[in-house]
Amino acid sequence: MAIIADKYYNLLDYAKQFDESGQELAIAEVLSKSNDIIGDAMVVESNLDSGHEYAVRTGIPEGTWRRAYQGIEPAKATTKVVVESYGTLSAYSVVDKLIAEKGGNLQAVRTGQSKAIIAGMSNTMARNLIYGNAGETPERFTGLAARYNTLTEAESARNVIDAGGETDGQNSSIYLVVWDTDKVFTFFPKGSKAGIQRVDHGLVNHTDADGNEYPAYKEYFEWKLGLAVQDWRYAGRICNIDVKNVPAGLIDNMCELEERIQSLNLGKPFWYMNRTVKAALRKLTSNKQNVQYTPDQITSRPLMTFNEIPVHICDAITDTEDVVG
Repeated sequence: MAIIADKYYNLLDYAKQFDESGQELAIAEVLSKSNDIIGDAMVVESNLDSGHEYAVRTGIPEGTWRRAYQGIEPAKATTKVVVESYGTLSAYSVVDKLIAEKGGNLQAVRTGQSKAIIAGMSNTMARNLIYGNAGETPERFTGLAARYNTLTEAESARNVIDAGGETDGQNSSIYLVVWDTDKVFTFFPKGSKAGIQRVDHGLVNHTDADGNEYPAYKEYFEWKLGLAVQDWRYAGRICNIDVKNVPAGLIDNMCELEERIQSLNLGKPFWYMNRTVKAALRKLTSNKQNVQYTPDQITSRPLMTFNEIPVHICDAITDTEDVVG
């Protein structure tokens, strides 16, 4: 499939295209409705079959103030190479023949089971986009929390704002991400396919826990995905939000994080927060002019925006985070 240069492809776009039967179109809707971040994320094919490699500029030559008859010291920009990893999320659907064919609704039973499994995979992938840490679990990729996990000890700490929570286990976070194909994006391995791949094995003999066989309808699902933060300046985090007492200063924190982002115009920006924090934000902003509810389509539900940036729910973000120091 050719990629049109002037069009953004996200995970939802790819999922809609990977099969012409129409069933995968329904699957794509399940993915999008389960987790907004899945539908928002830009996705590209990586330049490696083992991950994605890119260079980060670490130094820019500043030039030399020159006097007459004085030489100029040679200078060059410096870079470092980063290789991001991806993870493979897999699942099987096994439906006993007796259950699948009961009532004569074979396809409906199998489709319902498949949708449930895919919704679960979507939840798992969204959690990893937030909390994944390849250093602790090498089979996964590193998510946003591990990249913006300190207030002082990393370059990206500039884009981490402390909301003041002091008690471990009762905090949450808000993320601001500018998705773009050379800033923050997801990727699938070179030479593979994007989105969830589905293999229908049909009616086969399946083995139970005791080693005995029985006839069952079997499907295999596989999703290969990684996250690349090629330029950390285009994402950020408000951490230590006390969910027991969400501070009124959260509005100021959000305004401050917007200013710390390098540019909100060079990509597609979105706010991500869970339902607890969003409910508190609605109360805090009930009389504010920088929060609006407008439908993105005439027949759709109102969409919350903060300073014209869409606010999306991400249920993967928990209420039980420890304090970020």
